[in-house]
Parts: sequence; C-alpha cells; structure tokens
Amino acid sequence: KQWYQRRVAITAGLSWVRSVKNSLRFGTLQECSTELSVMKEEEKVTTQLFNTIIPKHVSDQFLSELRYSHSYEHVGVIFASVTNFWDFYEEKFEGGMGCIRVLNEIVRDIDDLLMGVENARSDVRWAAIQKIKTVGPCYMAASGLDPVTEEQTRQGNHEHIVNLMDFCFKILDTIKQFNSYTFGTNFTMKIGFNYGPVTDGIIGQNKVLYDIWGDTVNLASRMMSTGVVGRIQLPAACLPYLIDHFKLPKRGKVRVKGKGDMITHFCVERKSAEQIRINLENRAANC
Repeated sequence: KQWYQRRVAITAGLSWVRSVKNSLRFGTLQECSTELSVMKEEEKVTTQLFNTIIPKHVSDQFLSELRYSHSYEHVGVIFASVTNFWDFYEEKFEGGMGCIRVLNEIVRDIDDLLMGVENARSDVRWAAIQKIKTVGPCYMAASGLDPVTEEQTRQGNHEHIVNLMDFCFKILDTIKQFNSYTFGTNFTMKIGFNYGPVTDGIIGQNKVLYDIWGDTVNLASRMMSTGVVGRIQLPAACLPYLIDHFKLPKRGKVRVKGKGDMITHFCVERKSAEQIRINLENRAANC
C-alpha cells in the first residue's frame, strides 16, 4: 500500500512537472514570436526611413557591403536657391528659429513633389528625380541616378532630363504659391541646371552621407550662382537634349569661376505640344 501511494505521488509529481514545462515552453515560444514580430517591424521602419535618405538601390548595396559608389554618364543636376532668404533671416527673435521654420516649409513643399504617386502634388514624371540635399536655402536634386534610367540613356532615351526641366518650372511655381498663402513673404528663386557625368556614393559609417560629385555638379552650382532671379540658367552643352521641348534663348557670355567666359542660355517656357511633336518627328526623320 505504501509503495502504491508513493507511485501515485511520483506520477502526480511528474505530471505537474510536464505541465509546467509545457507551459514554460508555450510561453517562451509566444515571447519569441512576439519579439521576432517586433524586430521585423522595427527593421521595416528602419529600412523605410533609410530609403527616404538614400535611394533604395543604393541602400540595398550599402546595407549588404557597407560601401557604395557608382559612375553615371548622363545625369541632370539642379541647384534651386531661395535668393532672398538671408535678407529675411533674423536671429534676434528666438535665435532665428522662426525663420528656419519658414525655410523648412518651403523645402517640405518641394519635397512633396517627389513623394510618389500617393501624394496628390507628385507626378509620375518625377520618378527618376532624387533629392540630394539642402545647403542653407539651396535645394539640390538630380535625375538619372538609378539603373533603369541609366539603361534608358544608354539606348539614347534622355527623357528624364526633359522631366527634370519641367520639375524646375514646378519649383518656381511652388515658391509663387508659397508666397500667395503665406502673409508678408515675397521669396524669389533662381535655378542652375546642367547635364553630364557624375559619381554618386556614400561617405562615412556613422551618420552616413549620400552625395554626388563631378564637374557636372560644380557647373550646375555655378549656373545657379551666376544666374538671374526667376530664371533657369544652363550651359550651351545642354541644348541638344532640351531644344525640341523648350524655348532656350541665349543669355550670352557669363564669367564662370574655374571656366572663364561661357555661353549660357535661359530656359523660359515649354514649347507647344504641336511644336514638340513636329520637332520630334523631324529629329526621327534625320536619324
């Protein structure tokens, strides 16, 4: 009888231990599953944030290799500067914070144009355009920095530079709209434009910086600094890619740092749809 009671007790004890182990195992699995879901969600958010700073095809390579650089032959580069921001800027009130908030709203309005099809102000034509950075009141962007557009330009399709010029006109419209709904502001803008080879890359490991380099970039910056308020200035070398679509009157000789005297042009407006059609048909017939 005593042996039987001990056996019952042992059996009951073993059953309790198994029950506890199963409970612990189930709890551990649940905790692991929850933690894994949280980690995946955090990774998704981090990747999305990274892709707002760096183009997706760049971040994919950088995250796997921790380095990235690439040379492109046909990239459009623009510098759009709010020319009178520093006249507006005032540090006496809140150390200039109010003025920086105003500049932030201008930059955000331009950013909205590049936010994708889910944004009402965006346009599918801007798909190949990347914001590079802002330097003070100057907004820098480029087109053609992706594998798809790179392949198109290899095949002779330079449509992205036409779209970039349209984007420049949209930026000028954006600053006018900003002035219309913001009381007491009259901001002006000038834009420098260029087209040619550049190298893009990521510099650093902590607080990484994505940027582009090359003579094309430097000259685009000079087109802005020597430009005229309310105008888009570009060097004569860009004309063959744009002349079918836009009116490009000659400005004349401009002294450009590091280049000497250069012939530059303004892009003043788009040609009519009928004129563009005729120009493209003539170009195709002459090829």
